[in-house]
Amino acid sequence: MHRCPCVILFIVLLIGIIQPPTSPASEDPNVVFIEMGGSEDPKISGIQAGFGLYDDHTALLAGLSLLGSATNDDLFTGINMGVRFHPVPPFDYPVTPFIGLGGFVGYSWEEANAEDDDIDNDEDGEVDEEGETKTTIKDTLSAIYPEVGLHVDIMGNGLLTLAARYNVTTQGRDFDHWLYTLAFSFPFSF
Repeated sequence: MHRCPCVILFIVLLIGIIQPPTSPASEDPNVVFIEMGGSEDPKISGIQAGFGLYDDHTALLAGLSLLGSATNDDLFTGINMGVRFHPVPPFDYPVTPFIGLGGFVGYSWEEANAEDDDIDNDEDGEVDEEGETKTTIKDTLSAIYPEVGLHVDIMGNGLLTLAARYNVTTQGRDFDHWLYTLAFSFPFSF
């Protein structure tokens, strides 16, 4: 990692810790979020939608993800789960830094020839007809990651989150990457 991003990150984290709260402490919200992210090398982009449970210093997040890889020519569908730790409640401060840990588990699929498998794959009453195909798992991907980022309070109505996470993947060290994300979280009550 280059020194310049580390210095900038340290300054932003320090600013987030020393600023006063914008409002009195609120109830711990639940959130629904949407997150988009990308990486340059390898070329990866993704989107995620999910739910989060926040308290004063932690957040538990879970979501459904689509992760596309131009490098591997794959589109992975999966689940992402993580935990984030912040020094102050993110809905009470204009900017709140956090660190976190998480993981992703997913798979990609493809259409394979099924003309000789003794199964009616397309459920049309005929077995092993010409051109019959079936959907099979093409590849799997798992990743664990540490992350660091900032929550920016959107006037008490939600959070804008900027984060960077380093994915250590099951695809080998050449596929490990920094993924930079932008997310919007909106509180709701059960």
